[in-house]
Amino acid sequence: MIANRFCIFLMICLMAYPFIQTNYAQEPEKRDVNSRVSASGSAQNPSPFDFTTIVQGGIFRNFAGGLRTGNDYMGRVHLIISLDTKKAGLWKNGKLLVNGVNAHGGNPTSTYIGDFQPISRNEAAPERTGLFELWYQHHFGKVSITVGLHDMNSALGLSEYGGNSINSAFGMNPSITPNVGNAFSIFPRTMPGVYLQANALKIGKNLLNIKAAVYAGFASSVEDDPYNIQWDMDGSTHSRLEIQYVQMKGELQRGIIKAGVMYHSGNFANVTDTQQTVEGNLGYYLIADQLIFPEDTKTNQGLGLFLQVATAPGNQNLIDLFYAFGINYKGIFPKREQDILFLGFLNSMMNDNLVATGFEKNRSLIELNYALRLGEYFTIQPDLQYIINPGAQPQLEDALMGLLRFSINFY
Repeated sequence: MIANRFCIFLMICLMAYPFIQTNYAQEPEKRDVNSRVSASGSAQNPSPFDFTTIVQGGIFRNFAGGLRTGNDYMGRVHLIISLDTKKAGLWKNGKLLVNGVNAHGGNPTSTYIGDFQPISRNEAAPERTGLFELWYQHHFGKVSITVGLHDMNSALGLSEYGGNSINSAFGMNPSITPNVGNAFSIFPRTMPGVYLQANALKIGKNLLNIKAAVYAGFASSVEDDPYNIQWDMDGSTHSRLEIQYVQMKGELQRGIIKAGVMYHSGNFANVTDTQQTVEGNLGYYLIADQLIFPEDTKTNQGLGLFLQVATAPGNQNLIDLFYAFGINYKGIFPKREQDILFLGFLNSMMNDNLVATGFEKNRSLIELNYALRLGEYFTIQPDLQYIINPGAQPQLEDALMGLLRFSINFY
């Protein structure tokens, strides 16, 4: 069944290829579904429509530790179409986007590892085919507003360097833990919301960006709403405010600092007594990316560092404090300017009340991968992860696993 669904979607992707236009303004490695910031309406594409197809998959192997050794596969396919309202002869400064997704494959985190956060951002259980994004965006100069079904992780709470990892914790820190139906608007299931951003406000030679969003905070199960077309607009909400300070060198970004606050208004289960609930959930985070050794003055090739810190105190959360750091080297080898080497470390410090019941205090991860660009559309990314204290469960041995991820982006 998994193979059949994947083959059908791959055939659709290949059929769509002749209609794809190369018109993303960003660098090729950022055309990743985990950190996509779409840009339609380039001068080279007179059509009002942009088509994008993203195919990602990963072969997984747990070599040792965790629950048990074994192999698995997980993947997803996105079919994206956007409409530029000006080119369509309607009005200026508008964009409509529809993003459909098929997520397929196994669930290796719970099957082989026993951790509390997916070892890959392609992992989604159960399998699903449905709507991932459906939004309208309008620009008012440097200010824009986006309304609809929106992937929060494409705009908020993401380290650009940390986003080159495969483990999901580098992409969305686990300090606030969704439970009892409360959720965030991220893969594999997004929710409707309103996203406001004010970009490129000048501070000397540098820039200030301000972003704010409010999303529905409760998601129905896949069984109740398999296609993600029934949305709860009357329940809890999840809100974020993020301020970004961008260091510029001419026209190039050399560094960015992001400070954010997040609040979820839902009722959360007490993690040590599920019969009790805690109203609301508040958290804070700080993210920094800095290119410290650029190879030249015309590109962002070179060695970069990243840092992530997040906290969400309260007995409704598994984790009191989360931090991560690492390096990102773009073009480390001659004539391989688009390849990226990633090395990262993260640590989750567990809720002290859980530790008193027998959990380990720290759950840590070391990840190493290399994204090898093969032509304009294809990337292959071998990855190693070593998890110390999976799930903070003392009975589980440290896990060593490997993934081989491929990504095919038609744009």
